[in-house]
Amino acid sequence: MKILIRESKRDILAKQILNKKFPDLNVDVDYITDSTGRHRRIDYRNGDGVIMIYGERVSTLYICDDVVDGLEVLSYTTDKLKDVVGKWFSETFDLPVNIVRLVPKHSLN
Repeated sequence: MKILIRESKRDILAKQILNKKFPDLNVDVDYITDSTGRHRRIDYRNGDGVIMIYGERVSTLYICDDVVDGLEVLSYTTDKLKDVVGKWFSETFDLPVNIVRLVPKHSLN
C-alpha cells in the first residue's frame, strides 16, 4: 500500500518526529577564540552522548545518524534530509544554520 503525502506535510511530519525524539537535550556551551575572533561551540547531548554540535562562526550544524534515524520512512534524499533537520534546528533553538554536515557519531564525542 502506498500513501501519498505532500512535500510540505512531509516536512511537518519530520519536524514532529524530531520534536518527539529530542524533547529534552542537554546543552553545553564553549567559547573558542581563534584568529577570526571569539565564537560559540554548542554541544547537544542526550543519554547516548553528543548528537549535534553547532558552530557559531560559520553557522554549521554537525549531526550524527542518531538524529536522522526514523526519518528514512519519509523517503528523503540525503541533501533534503539535511535541509529539513537544519530548518528544524533553526526553528527549535533559534540559531541560524547555513551548513548541515552528517558525520559519524564518534567524531562528535
